[in-house]
Amino acid sequence: MIQLNLAKSTTALKLSLEKKGIVQPPVIDVAIALDVSGSFEDEHEQGVTNDLLLRLAPWGLAFDPDRKLDVFTFSDGPRHAHHVGALTATNYENFVRRQIIGKVPGWARGTDYSYVLQKIFQSFGWAAEEGRTGFLQRLFGARSAPAAEAQGPRKRSVVFFITDGENSDQAQTRKVLAQAQREAYDVYVMFLGISNQPGEFAFIERLGEEFGNTGFLPIRNLKAFVSQSDEALNEALLVPELLHWLKP
Repeated sequence: MIQLNLAKSTTALKLSLEKKGIVQPPVIDVAIALDVSGSFEDEHEQGVTNDLLLRLAPWGLAFDPDRKLDVFTFSDGPRHAHHVGALTATNYENFVRRQIIGKVPGWARGTDYSYVLQKIFQSFGWAAEEGRTGFLQRLFGARSAPAAEAQGPRKRSVVFFITDGENSDQAQTRKVLAQAQREAYDVYVMFLGISNQPGEFAFIERLGEEFGNTGFLPIRNLKAFVSQSDEALNEALLVPELLHWLKP
């Protein structure tokens, strides 16, 4: 497990933003969508995904009004898109082992993206809560639910979407993101593709090019990524499109 001074790392993030023209970090909610499919099990067991959550924790401290990261997990199917809870400055140690490994629905199964994206959009008030049937009807062409039916206040949000492999629901994922863009959800999704295999993430790379509300960052060596300096990590994450979205 890496050691990190969260206060220092949060200050470093704010300084990195200042250098790029964002003097005052905007108020946004920050969420993590974490792949818990079978192919990612080793990284969870080794603690390296917990290290990644820790390195992303300064985003919650710098931006989120509640100073937390909302953590969601996903594998295959709607029942396996799950809100784990909040990662904070006081509970990040062994968070993945304590609350995720072998405990979340769908542990070590397949990979679908659309259901957890929809769950997050609902959580932040942009999409209406609905059952599985209604969700699929909307994906495949039914009339969208009126904005007024969304649950709770709408929250401007950034989602770090962490996955190690391609998904089985590409058409559904594209429809969820297309709806988010069409209905102007104020949510930016940064896909972090973790694999040392070139070309592993052709689909989410295309999503980053196709939609203005998404980005893509390939991570070839996760252990090296989480071990780099605050400044280098911030430089990698603060891609031009995300910076543009963060500015007032």
